[in-house]
Amino acid sequence: MPHIIGDCLEIILNELRFDSSSLHSCILVNRLWCRIAIPILWKKFFYFYYCNRTEPNSRNKFYDIIIYLLPKSSKQLLIDNNILNNNNNNSTTNSLPLFNYINFFSQISPNFIDNVIQKLINKDFKTIKFQEKDDETYNDDNNNFILEQEIYKLFINNCNNIKIFQWETIQPLSRFLGATKCFSHLRFLSIDLELVNSISLLEMSQICQNIEYLGLRNCNQDIPGLIRFIDIQKNLQSLNFYLYNTGIKNQCLQLSEVIERKAITLKKFTIVSDITLLSPKILPSLKNLESLELDGRAMNKESIELQIKEWRKYLSISTFPNLQYLKTDWPFFREHLLIEKSNGNILEIRIYRNHDPIYSKKLFNSISKYCPRIERLTICAEIENFDGIKNIFLNCNQLKKIYLLTKNEDKLICDDLLKILIDYSPKVLYEFCFDDNWIFTVEGLENFFENWRCRNPLIFKKYGYKRLYFKEEHEIIVRKYYDEGVIKETNCLIYL
Repeated sequence: MPHIIGDCLEIILNELRFDSSSLHSCILVNRLWCRIAIPILWKKFFYFYYCNRTEPNSRNKFYDIIIYLLPKSSKQLLIDNNILNNNNNNSTTNSLPLFNYINFFSQISPNFIDNVIQKLINKDFKTIKFQEKDDETYNDDNNNFILEQEIYKLFINNCNNIKIFQWETIQPLSRFLGATKCFSHLRFLSIDLELVNSISLLEMSQICQNIEYLGLRNCNQDIPGLIRFIDIQKNLQSLNFYLYNTGIKNQCLQLSEVIERKAITLKKFTIVSDITLLSPKILPSLKNLESLELDGRAMNKESIELQIKEWRKYLSISTFPNLQYLKTDWPFFREHLLIEKSNGNILEIRIYRNHDPIYSKKLFNSISKYCPRIERLTICAEIENFDGIKNIFLNCNQLKKIYLLTKNEDKLICDDLLKILIDYSPKVLYEFCFDDNWIFTVEGLENFFENWRCRNPLIFKKYGYKRLYFKEEHEIIVRKYYDEGVIKETNCLIYL
């Protein structure tokens, strides 16, 4: 086995790319195995780091490696600013690492860089005292900035094939040595516009022109650099706005216009928090969308009525024939209009915050009639809508997961829902989720599980932690059928 040719060995070891322990063992076999396994292991570095596969001591070792890999000029700068001491420098500059580990990274993580900074600053500055608080704050901020700068320089100068990046720094990244090679292959980019200014975006637009996924946070105005950055992208497929407390006063008309210009390639469009940012006039142009997510929970209250009228107007004339995923969290949205014009392609619907049983009836009818391929459904329902749930089960025979929310203001027993699940749900259904307001009797729950025995094991989950009507007696029943294999996964038990 140690004598297997390199090309075949690389294929084999690549199958272990998510198994850090096995890859580490392979590194110890011989030089050939080490040379092939090291790039595979380090390419998935952040997968192991964020999946809790590294213990605190191991993480500290990773941080030390980053400092170890800094060039001499960077280390000297850190020493001159009392960020790194001479003892650390002497122990790390006399020898070179066997591999340029940074070169294998496929993404740069700002969270990881922040962790490196905090680890080093806390370790080396915990005994330093400043006479005045203002001086202390200034020195901390300045040291953080310098250290962050040198670490970003290290990554940018050594990473030649970055595909994923979260831009969350005021550092002038496009001006660092190696920026063109580092970012020219970027495909997935998220930007915090509280930190990244228009000039930086204009500079980066000269390097990054093939972004496929673009996520924007804290955007509350037309920014010339951002307009240019979006406009120059050749294959923008996913555009996502995540807005929190941005204080939007006026619609971003230039931003809306550039979205219309890029509409032909867009397949995914998301606005989370305040849809008043953009003009609804963009909607009819987004004809090739496969995924649409609208979350209006933080709409500007002063203009909400006008916005509702405008959005409903343009939604009524918009058509998304390729739509596969629809998510809304806005009680005034009329999703059934889009569902009826989706050509039966929808695979997942997630609709929150609409407990009006009259509208729900119309919505359920649209889903049962126009979504024959749907596999996952999240929706609000009341007891008045049980016939609608039954019709969905009868007409949507590919449904695998259903999550039902309810207000149930009259605190009614909902055992009939469990009976509908048994009698009418498709055989492929294997996951049922419900919120705190559904009330099931212990007898109804036991009858439900007993009749589920002949079907595929069930994922049975409750969302919420209020424990209003799901008591210890219910958990005893869930435990029984979990132990017997009727339930394969649940969060309804305190101890599994």
